[in-house]
Amino acid sequence: MAARTLDGAAHPYRALLHAMSDGTALLATDGAILFRNRRLGEIAHVPHLQLYGQTLQQLVVEHERTACEEQLRDAAVRPGARAFTLRGADGSTTPVSIALSTLSPGSYPVAPSPDDQSGGPQILMAIVTDLTERTTTEALRAHLMQRVISAEDDERRRIARELHDETGQSLTALLLGLRAIDDRTSIKDARIVAARLRAVTARTIDDVGRLARGLHPSALDDLGLAAAATRYVRDFAESHGIAISVHAEGLHDRRLSPLSETTVYRVLQEALTNVARHANASTLDVELSHDGVALSLVVRDDGCGFDVGETLRQTSRMGLHGMLERVTLLGGVVYIASHPGRGTEVHLRVPASVVAATA
Repeated sequence: MAARTLDGAAHPYRALLHAMSDGTALLATDGAILFRNRRLGEIAHVPHLQLYGQTLQQLVVEHERTACEEQLRDAAVRPGARAFTLRGADGSTTPVSIALSTLSPGSYPVAPSPDDQSGGPQILMAIVTDLTERTTTEALRAHLMQRVISAEDDERRRIARELHDETGQSLTALLLGLRAIDDRTSIKDARIVAARLRAVTARTIDDVGRLARGLHPSALDDLGLAAAATRYVRDFAESHGIAISVHAEGLHDRRLSPLSETTVYRVLQEALTNVARHANASTLDVELSHDGVALSLVVRDDGCGFDVGETLRQTSRMGLHGMLERVTLLGGVVYIASHPGRGTEVHLRVPASVVAATA
């Protein structure tokens, strides 16, 4: 191929291409790089001066070069983008999207070869977009989804155990009690057994109601997050004998998306469960607010505290991991502040645009 050069060092396109956040190259039809911006060298991990004289396909990992050559051949009739992996001079790899399109002759100053009768050579423009962040985000999301599924399986096992150990035993007691009534010969004895069975039945109803509320409280659907959270916190205080203050602002007349309400409610449940199991706290403060910018939840106790980093490294503490992962999937953040002997604070914050209810 006859040598081609780019004329016009001060051409306005040059400043524009150098200002782009994506890598950009002007190519001959065989992929030879005639011009490149500085960003391309950064993405490819190749000193930008070394890019001259190379072809685009040389930047691509070896097993993808055939596909890159096919894209170069098809660019004139089917411009478009394809995903590739670039290999840098340091051996690193970078996932990218390469979009190719043609530039008409004369749209960029290129000196034609002497035998060129077309008014100028055909030039391809390549836009190279770094997909590292997108790939990392997708991998993280896939990992979080796996962890959420695992957490859901753990929750199902817990519910199955409660149904078997508590509800199942209560129903068995009812069955045996009914048989005992059938065997009684006097009304007085039968009434004694019936009174005991009424107590077992009342306890079973409470257990089933508690289990149902744990799965999905009806108040969350009927009254919204603020009312459901306030009711749960007050029930928790009564059950565990802990002095609790609860404040909800900006939510009583505002409904959020169902996923948002459920996620925040689950985080509240997990935070309070951890207080009951581990904190040995005497007081607890819960603050739930929506200021128009973000939805916030703060759970603060005066318990024994713990080493956050060490605890999160323990794979057995799936509750904390599940809490973090639920909120991350929602686009929010959770911050846990705690030290041994100083209590614990759990902070949740989710952007208002994420939690807004859709029409």
